Amino acid sequence: MSATAETLALLKSIDASLRELLALSKSKKRAETATVGVAPDSDLDSAHGNEQIRFDPRDWSGPSFKGKRMSECPAAYLDLLADAYAYFAKKNDESYAKADNGELKSKYDRRSESRARGWAARTRKWAAEGKLDTSNKPEGFPSDMMSADDISF
Repeated sequence: MSATAETLALLKSIDASLRELLALSKSKKRAETATVGVAPDSDLDSAHGNEQIRFDPRDWSGPSFKGKRMSECPAAYLDLLADAYAYFAKKNDESYAKADNGELKSKYDRRSESRARGWAARTRKWAAEGKLDTSNKPEGFPSDMMSADDISF
């Protein structure tokens, strides 16, 4: 092969590599900016839709809900939990962390985030409709939470 043919082959290889890197960069940016929606009722009502809480969000200052189900938590707590799962998803995307089954861990973080947002929305809806029974809920549940009107400035 002549020097010109080798140079041309090298340039084509570099071009292909750059195109692949550009495509990966764009897909990663799309994944980072993708917003997770609220889980639909069909997911929340599924066998796994009412997840057990494994940790309390860092910024939560109320009582612990660790070990409870999402349906047993106040909406404000679930909002913070969803934000925590979004953070975990972002970090797992950056490191391309994979679960034991080979799937990206961020997939599961986003699913939990979506479910937390769904339960928060459902809890708020039930509270607005008066359908939320807070008689046997732990301290800190929506009926016990302060609202913005309770804060004096």
